Amino acid sequence: MILLAALMGIMIAVLYIPWRFRFDRGYVKTALVTESTVEGVDSLRLIPANELKSRPSEIGISVIFVDLKDHWSLLPEILPLQRPIVLTGISPYTAVQLAEMLDSHSAYTGYMEFDERGEYVKEVLKLRREKSLVFRVHNLKKKEYPNYDVQAAVVRYIRAVRERSIDMLLFLKPENDFAYEDFVRQVDDKLGELNLLQSSVTSPRAGNSRFFILSTAFIFFLVASLSPFLALVVLPLWIFFPSIGLPLGAISGHFAIYYYLSRTVRDTVRGILLFFVFSLFLGLSINSSMLSPAYQNGLELFRGVKLSLVALPGWLFLRGFLRSVKQKISGADLTVLCLVAVGAVYYILRSGNFSLVLDLERRFRDVLDSLLLVRPRFKEILAYPLLAISIKNGFKFEGKLGPLIVAGGSISVVSVVNTFCHATVPLWTGLLRSLYSVAFGVLFTLALNWFSKKSGSNVKELEGSLNVESREESK
Repeated sequence: MILLAALMGIMIAVLYIPWRFRFDRGYVKTALVTESTVEGVDSLRLIPANELKSRPSEIGISVIFVDLKDHWSLLPEILPLQRPIVLTGISPYTAVQLAEMLDSHSAYTGYMEFDERGEYVKEVLKLRREKSLVFRVHNLKKKEYPNYDVQAAVVRYIRAVRERSIDMLLFLKPENDFAYEDFVRQVDDKLGELNLLQSSVTSPRAGNSRFFILSTAFIFFLVASLSPFLALVVLPLWIFFPSIGLPLGAISGHFAIYYYLSRTVRDTVRGILLFFVFSLFLGLSINSSMLSPAYQNGLELFRGVKLSLVALPGWLFLRGFLRSVKQKISGADLTVLCLVAVGAVYYILRSGNFSLVLDLERRFRDVLDSLLLVRPRFKEILAYPLLAISIKNGFKFEGKLGPLIVAGGSISVVSVVNTFCHATVPLWTGLLRSLYSVAFGVLFTLALNWFSKKSGSNVKELEGSLNVESREESK
């Protein structure tokens, strides 16, 4: 079963990666939309719905902004214009009624990322028959400008395009003293250098069923290597109910990879390579199963991200910890549990589709992005040394810290897979991030190993010198 899974994984990598690169090139570019003309920048113009009649000369280059709370009644006049529209707020229409209205006019409709008032709009767009006529908008909210300087804002916008394939960048005018035109020009120049600009709005519209067949076969064979019965449970859910089947397949795949390789590999280098390759195959299988417009346009997300990240490490820690507690739980046991709980809470908050990011960390990310194009994942860099220790010790430890090492090493598996569970991210960024992480992780492992040996030799030299002095004194 594991050999068949490996064969399917190789086929997915060989066929899917080149196809996905071509797919991403077709949809990775973005359109710029400004509230007013910026000299030297070819952008579309954002026009509020209630200002359309007063700005007729700009309709041909307009993107119409509709706050449904105030201007829902203008939709019958706006939709026949066949211009892209961006929606926010809630209207008196039911979600089904508004979805049918948008479909009847083939309206190209956008929603804003991280919009506190956007849940109703997302519900409407999910109900549309034409989900390919949906685009994603990224913008810096007016209340966010005081937290950014121009350079940080530029990095944020470039990252939105490069890492999430955003279809439209919206530049709202700030209320504070901010170099708005300089901001727009720098983003325009940088995206122009990267060949990521386009004059109109487009969004992903196509999938490929052959990759879903390969990914389904991979998941079946991989999970069957752990449990044939579990594979028969996962298979129909994967095919017919992806919102449940994808996370269940990911979690089952994590366990299958870990338990098979922990029983078979003892060479550290070969072990790390196999863990990485099988995790990559699982990630590509999940990614290639999310090619529909609903996933590619961000209307559907991989559900259960946090659960998939903690299931395997949590199980390994609890199993090992309970085995290490022979009798009653001591104060040291409680201390370890508290520290692990704090670490687990932070790990969960830092993971998922929307995660907590401290300001200092955001700035450090910006530096790494400028140097490496894509930042590696820190948790993977820390996990690979723990995985190396686990392999070297045959995944068998005694004492309270053993379960921490095993659980921490398993994060390398779940994190690599998680990288590819974000459908809107261009594949090359996920691949580069994973390669960076394993490369830096191995280097970190080698550095720790060298330091450990150096420290050990220094201790032996010190012991030797003390023994010489002792022998001289005895003479």
